[in-house]
Amino acid sequence: MTAPEALRWLRARRGAARRRTSGYAAYVTLVLLTSWYGLYAIGLAMQISRDGGPFPAHEEAVREALPFGAVAAGLVALCLIFGDALWRGPVLLPRPDADWLLPMPVPRWPLLRPWFLLSLGLLCLGALLAGLGLGLVLAAARLGDPGPLILACTGPAVCLALLAVAGAVAVQRFAAAARLARAAAGPALLGALLLAVLAARDAAEPGGGAPEAVRTAVLWSGPWGWAAQPALAAAGTHPPYWQAAAALLAAAAAVALVPLPRLVRGMPAAVLRTRSRAVGRVAGGLLAMDLRTVRLAMAAAATGAARGAGPPGRLARLSRRLRPPRRLWLAVLWRDTVALLGAPRRPAAALLLLAAAFTAAAATTAASGAAALVPTALAVCLGHAAAARLVETARLDADDPRRAAQWWPRSAAALTLAHAVVPTAVLLLAGLPFAVPLDLTTGVPAVSLLFAAAPVLTAGALMAVHRPVLPGWVLHSGMLGASGPALAATWYAAGPLTAVTGLTVLLTPQLSGGTAAWPAFFLCWSLAAALLAGAWSRARRAGRGR
Repeated sequence: MTAPEALRWLRARRGAARRRTSGYAAYVTLVLLTSWYGLYAIGLAMQISRDGGPFPAHEEAVREALPFGAVAAGLVALCLIFGDALWRGPVLLPRPDADWLLPMPVPRWPLLRPWFLLSLGLLCLGALLAGLGLGLVLAAARLGDPGPLILACTGPAVCLALLAVAGAVAVQRFAAAARLARAAAGPALLGALLLAVLAARDAAEPGGGAPEAVRTAVLWSGPWGWAAQPALAAAGTHPPYWQAAAALLAAAAAVALVPLPRLVRGMPAAVLRTRSRAVGRVAGGLLAMDLRTVRLAMAAAATGAARGAGPPGRLARLSRRLRPPRRLWLAVLWRDTVALLGAPRRPAAALLLLAAAFTAAAATTAASGAAALVPTALAVCLGHAAAARLVETARLDADDPRRAAQWWPRSAAALTLAHAVVPTAVLLLAGLPFAVPLDLTTGVPAVSLLFAAAPVLTAGALMAVHRPVLPGWVLHSGMLGASGPALAATWYAAGPLTAVTGLTVLLTPQLSGGTAAWPAFFLCWSLAAALLAGAWSRARRAGRGR
């Protein structure tokens, strides 16, 4: 039997089952899109045709926020697609095909083509729906006629999606592209957050935004800016040479599609097998609500993609020269420090997250009332993510308490408390370069608030390290009603939710009103003590069985 005959035989044997599965998935997707996206889009279109648009009062605010906001949305979309390509990729085979068909002498392109085209079609569909939604919103704000606006939004969005697919294939195919995507993700997301803050400021203060030269530079900074210019022209802004930007975007998308069949055909079998298995582990972790398993599976697949990263850096070599201390209580601090020096991406990611957190906190200083809660909550969430990047050694000890008992003779609860010192110190040292300028320029006591928030963020991260056992009443409610998964997720995320909610409530008055920081300081430290007590209790219960 030849290879084409083998493929035809397999399609005949498995085609009916896959058609049923694909039909059901398409039916569910169509129902969800029709019931949520479709109803709102049709209702908005009817209001536009009847009244001209329901948002006439926001016309100037939307026009001012559109340049920076559209570019920020394009940057975030590209980062999400490239981040997905680091561990999953646009070329994803089912597990049986990856394990059984890849080692066989069958043509690679007919085997991979349906799944690649499926990913390409889904991304183009998402871009089409996003462009349609943006065009309807702009028409509802009475920035132009619906037809030209929708055409100016959907066309560039699809071109940007095609470029993103080409880049994602390169990230999945080449280790150098994967390293570049991983290194550029943090600065790109930070730039997108800064652009979102500028867009919010321009919307709040129309006419007093950034200079025109800054807007032009942002719009010509890359494909994410080129895609925004036709929509700006249709909305009446008319950026200079927007026709050239549209032509450049279309040409880049067309050129990027040419080598895709060759790149997909040459995809390494080891990469395809690793990604296929990682998707199964990620799905299992999500069903079990075990984010630790999800992160490990994604990291393992991404590490395989970036194989061949070269020798360790200077910080990793320096960490090997640090001698272990002779005192027991210093051993945990030495171990946490060596772990961070040996994996410099973790403190670097924490630094970028803290920069983004202080950018969001700077936006809070210009807001008031309930509107200040949103940027404060975003800043606190980013700070919690930074703290979570610094407690990896605590996760390792929590995963295997018996291994930790071989070098730590005291209780697991005391070990958990000792793990809070180095992450808190790193958060303080990394946050001071951002807190001092914010303190000097806005008058907000940012340095004092940093010292108040850092222990809470570390304590919340340590609470998340120790996965609690679900009580019986949560399992019983899950069997009786639809609220079970939500209750289970809330129970697992109780520590981070408490830390984020408490800090948001305590820091918002100080960031928006400039009131005294001492009450919030003492309340934050009380919250940190309560969260550390919770982490100590969880570690104590987990350490009893070691």
